[in-house]
Amino acid sequence: MRAPPGRFALPLLRRSPWLALLLLGCPQGPLKIAQDSASSGEVDAGDGVPGPGDAGADGGGGDADSGAGGLGPEGDADGDGLTNAQEGSPTGGVSDGRDSDGDGVLDHLDEDSDGDGILDSEEGPDGAGGLRDTDNDDTPDVLDLDSDNDSALDRDEGRDPATGGLRDTDGDGQPDFRDGDSDGDSMLDREESTDGGAYLPDTDGDGTPDIRDLDSDADSLPDQRDGAGDNDGDGVANWRDPRNDGSLDPVTFIAISTPFTQPVGIDFHESSGTVVMSVNYPSGAPYAFETVDADGDHAAFSGMSGLSDEVKIATARSGNTGGFATGELFVGNGVDGQIVRISADGSVATNPWVDLPGENNGLMRGSLYVDPTGVWGGDLLVATTQGELWRVNSAGVPTLVADVGSTHLEGLLAVPDAPVRYGPFSGKALCGAEGEGRLYAISPDGTVEHYVLGVNVEDIDMAWPGENFFGVNFGTSRILGVDGAELAGMAGDILLTQESHGGVGLYRLWWDGSTPRVEELTATSGGPTLGQWEHVTFARAGIKEVPVLPPPSWRF
Repeated sequence: MRAPPGRFALPLLRRSPWLALLLLGCPQGPLKIAQDSASSGEVDAGDGVPGPGDAGADGGGGDADSGAGGLGPEGDADGDGLTNAQEGSPTGGVSDGRDSDGDGVLDHLDEDSDGDGILDSEEGPDGAGGLRDTDNDDTPDVLDLDSDNDSALDRDEGRDPATGGLRDTDGDGQPDFRDGDSDGDSMLDREESTDGGAYLPDTDGDGTPDIRDLDSDADSLPDQRDGAGDNDGDGVANWRDPRNDGSLDPVTFIAISTPFTQPVGIDFHESSGTVVMSVNYPSGAPYAFETVDADGDHAAFSGMSGLSDEVKIATARSGNTGGFATGELFVGNGVDGQIVRISADGSVATNPWVDLPGENNGLMRGSLYVDPTGVWGGDLLVATTQGELWRVNSAGVPTLVADVGSTHLEGLLAVPDAPVRYGPFSGKALCGAEGEGRLYAISPDGTVEHYVLGVNVEDIDMAWPGENFFGVNFGTSRILGVDGAELAGMAGDILLTQESHGGVGLYRLWWDGSTPRVEELTATSGGPTLGQWEHVTFARAGIKEVPVLPPPSWRF
């Protein structure tokens, strides 16, 4: 850093106060060691010492009470943009003033008056000639060890050791020491900087304190999406709690009043903000897909028709890392190994888009799922009726992941890589095998494990927080919904469905820290008949009696 004019003598003055007194107190002293190169006998311009020709003088001719290096109350002896008076010295001398950090250097000669690692020039001036006081506590930032009053000290928020510059974690142009929410996750720093008396806690132990960690508990859900509530009622805020430990209250199932024509598959169509469904089973005529608006109106989504098989669908959501556009739809066409791709607006259908290599691959009735986790590179995952799991990239290149044998796989989910939350399911694809009563967990390297959980799995989905539940109740041709607020207690957990059941037929699957656990949901009294579940989804959408949720402040 280049020193401002007049600051060349500061290191010497600091090392030798007696010399400083001699130089500043004796008018003739400086003339003996620093003469002006343009005018013999004049002091060097900008040296801050009274005398003829001193460029630091506010009126010239020996009046040195302003300017960098200047003496007097309006001078700026250390060139930090603050006057000597503002920094507690009426004269600018080396023995007149305060020493806030007790380092032996008076504030008006000290680049960092409070010793917090942030230069006075960076935290002091307010741009209008005054002293900045970020938290309005009547202590200016240059003397305030916690300038934004967020309980995180400036010394810990101020400078990035990797770059040497002021830390701005969320890149909003406001340095962390003045930013009440340093990482921009909607959790205030004062909430994230303490935990039961611990200072700057690091909940997940990843080396990044919570005030700078967008996922403080490493549960795969950003703090902003977790929120500050306490869904499981254990006294720990969601953003710091990686698991839901409480049991679920009964939920209210709502029979959507608008009529539907033989629906089978269902998913959230983010680009239109609606639910999209496969309909007109088993003929697929006059069209195979429709979107359903918040008022219950539904209309054909594309010109695709004639799909006569059980049509399970998958859509791409925003944030996909694999190159798929938000709202693209994928489905089987009833032909062995073939996959259809439909554009987000429904105008272009490529049939087939992919024909899996080999023979007897099976149909796509087993389910399709576009990876939102990044574990699978954002690829499309497909589980077939012949026990195969494939991944297909956006260029249409298929790769066989695993073959569990000739078994009908149904239901498919890519689980985020968050061991603290999902235990043995973390980073794997889950596939149900209804006929075997098994749940398969398949790793990207093809390793296969299976679990017997007492559920004959028909479909699998993730209970995303802040989203409503919608499910196809096959046989009654009805869509049943649940207000997402009622499912907050299982937000981020896995939902399993069972086709034939004697109760609700929906099950919460979660990891309690030592073992997988399954809990069947219960329903409030007086609700609709809960028949055969075929396909379910969670959606940031509403239909008729299930209200539209507020626009999210986060991205998926």
